[in-house]
Amino acid sequence: MKAFRYERAKTVEAAIAATTAGGAVLKANGIDLLDRLKERIDEPERVVTLIDVPGLDKIEAIEGGGIRIGAMVTLADLATSKVALPRALVSAASEAASPQLRNRATVGGNLCQHTRCGYYRVKTFDCLKRGVGGCPVLAPGGVQETNGIFGNGLCACAHPSSLAPVFGAIGAKVVVRGKSGERRISVSELYRPPVVGQASDTTLLPGDVITSIELSGQTPSRTAFYEVRQRASYDWALVSCAVAFDEAGGVVKDVAGIWLGAVAPSPMRAVAAEKALIGKPFSEALATAAAEAAVIGATPLAGNAYKVDLVKVAVRRALMAAWEKH
Repeated sequence: MKAFRYERAKTVEAAIAATTAGGAVLKANGIDLLDRLKERIDEPERVVTLIDVPGLDKIEAIEGGGIRIGAMVTLADLATSKVALPRALVSAASEAASPQLRNRATVGGNLCQHTRCGYYRVKTFDCLKRGVGGCPVLAPGGVQETNGIFGNGLCACAHPSSLAPVFGAIGAKVVVRGKSGERRISVSELYRPPVVGQASDTTLLPGDVITSIELSGQTPSRTAFYEVRQRASYDWALVSCAVAFDEAGGVVKDVAGIWLGAVAPSPMRAVAAEKALIGKPFSEALATAAAEAAVIGATPLAGNAYKVDLVKVAVRRALMAAWEKH
């Protein structure tokens, strides 16, 4: 690990000022960042922590309806919150990583973590995200089993966030404060396609700080999260799916949201699967049809074609869980 200066910001404004000029990285509780520092994937001059900034670790109701979840709320606190949260969000927080990590990992950190692709994480390999060569996953002989099956033309990484698909499906807004003020953006707006030499896939600028995530008072009533892992214990998902919808008289209304994780460089909205649902009476056959639609446009690699079937399984089971466990 390269030596760095450690700074404890006392306010969001101080964190913005400290990271605007570059040469510094933000630290929540450091679950992902410390791994990257130890492997010298990141070698910043300064690390600025948010741990002393008051108010970022709260889950509270918003005046007029809705819920605000602070960026420093841990996954464990999210999973056990006394404030009623969508079931999909509770499930995703409860199942992530291990109990020890859930007690430290934060909501903001989960959204901003970098890919777990082994070529990126081990500095002896080339990686376009580190600005060295192309994508070794796509090269002859590349190990491809856990990588993406969508959008892998430039980079075949798979985004690891478990919370981002849920926030996408329920239409949450990410509150970002920076040197130009505060803005509220969708999950789609938070992420961008891979860029050569840029490890993060977010649209955040130097000095930007995620302060909270806001859920509207109109969050769909039926939600569920389902993920497939190699191991039931501590592991990252091979495929995850979050679904959210309302129904009237057994018919799916037009607020349906289906989002996938761990299949593309960013959390991915399955638009074709949503269209397959909307306006139709819910049934297991409909869930299966939506699952088939979810893989339209998939471009699996030679080593991860099995993920296509896993996506179908995850979508169908998430939809059935949302329907049956309401």
